Amino acid sequence: MLVSDLARSLTLYRDILGFRLDYVGEASPDSYLYSVFQIPPQAQLRFAALSTEKEVRALALTEVKGITLNKPQPPHRIGIVIEVKDIGPVIDQIADLGLTIVEPSYFTAPPNLLFTEQGFYDFDHHLIVLYETKVQADQET
Repeated sequence: MLVSDLARSLTLYRDILGFRLDYVGEASPDSYLYSVFQIPPQAQLRFAALSTEKEVRALALTEVKGITLNKPQPPHRIGIVIEVKDIGPVIDQIADLGLTIVEPSYFTAPPNLLFTEQGFYDFDHHLIVLYETKVQADQET
């Protein structure tokens, strides 16, 4: 994912969303990042690899300097979906960063699962959708 400020993005993805920072590196002028993302050669790139408890290098952030990254325009063509244990406190921290938050959605699934989904837009206006899953307690009749 291309970002304009790696340190600022890490405050969200590492410090709030709980990704583990594996490493940060500088891209060489012949890096694959230039061709795969179609980045002009005058741009300077740094990247960070982040992992979760379940997946190594689940997310890579690439900082692009020297060119302007245009804001994605709706409709959004892609969103990153991230599971969190307790969505409320996470959304509160995201709101403290001044990021735009979308109203939550609540739904159930058999046999007794309760889901909350809530989207927001990160510093570079990427759509991020958080979700939490809880098990509904059996109700005595």
